[in-house]
Amino acid sequence: MTVPLSLDMGNGIAEEIAKLEASINDQVYGKYWFLDMYGAWQKLLNKNEINDFEVVKAKDGSLHYTYFSDGPEEKLSLIDSLNELRMTVEDDDTKFLYVMTPDKCIPGYTEFSKGLPYSYVNETADLFLKGLRKQKIDYIDLREYMEDSGIEKSELFYKTDHHWKIETAFYAFTCLVKELSKDYKFSENLIAEATNLNNYNKVLYEKSYVGSMARKTGVYYGDVDDFTMLYPKFPTKYRFRAKTNGNEYDTAGKFEHALMSMVPFTYDGSHYDPQADKYSSYLYGNQGVAHIKNKNVDGPRILIVKDSFMVPVAAFLSTVCSDIYLVDVRYYDGNVTEYVNSVKDLDYVMVSYTPQNLVEEFFAFNRKE
Repeated sequence: MTVPLSLDMGNGIAEEIAKLEASINDQVYGKYWFLDMYGAWQKLLNKNEINDFEVVKAKDGSLHYTYFSDGPEEKLSLIDSLNELRMTVEDDDTKFLYVMTPDKCIPGYTEFSKGLPYSYVNETADLFLKGLRKQKIDYIDLREYMEDSGIEKSELFYKTDHHWKIETAFYAFTCLVKELSKDYKFSENLIAEATNLNNYNKVLYEKSYVGSMARKTGVYYGDVDDFTMLYPKFPTKYRFRAKTNGNEYDTAGKFEHALMSMVPFTYDGSHYDPQADKYSSYLYGNQGVAHIKNKNVDGPRILIVKDSFMVPVAAFLSTVCSDIYLVDVRYYDGNVTEYVNSVKDLDYVMVSYTPQNLVEEFFAFNRKE
């Protein structure tokens, strides 16, 4: 292990300590063993939080990211940023809308023990959508559909991860298509085929997925999730291209060949390693910019400014679209507004974030290169 020989005094100390900590975390032999033992000990102590509330456990055993808050926030600056993006879309025929995905903290279901933090993110999301109505920005609130999903509330999200399950993402895709069908005339036969879950292969990987939260707590505290891979039985033909910080993907073929990485399903290393992240198998995870071309379909052209919740949804949505463009503000160094206007003849521009991501970082649309 390499340790810095000296630490700069003054403002440089924190940075050097952070580097030292990262070096130790990366190089200490058996660090995952220590993580598991720490989590097991916290479980024996019946602790409902880990690492000073970095991860908390709800009464149903699911893990959550949350924080102390005095109440919901209006997020007026974010609404202004979204409205500015809408107003700068150059094509008047392009429909602009916001898509709100649900938070893992489900109103009326998720309960925390006394003393654990509550972030009010759903209440903040409600205020945010109220602000969109005032600005006359169209939106789809997918939270409203979850009650009718037929999926038990305990099964909507992974127990060890902040993401919704792939099955929930598929259901969200069907709801999104239903809403878009009010404005866009899809092929009825195509919609009937693509939105029917029976037309998809389902491959269950039992006790195989350790989500982002369990990677912080250890599996003895956080458990291990089942993971179901879904991909179409019907014929598909794609071209997928993506670019993130100099790394590029260019794949072609069927849905499962072009739009999915098989590495997480064949990786034989630690389930804590990033290569084992099965959720990121769809579209190879979060990309700065990506383009999905469906060569079998004459459908809408959609651009989505998104977070990771929309990754599997976009993959499924591509079954009924001719083109889907994706941009993630976190991994794209350019100007999002300019990128949006560089893609011509779009039917829809969507912005979609989960309530946890209603923060400035995700609304930096006009950042300069």
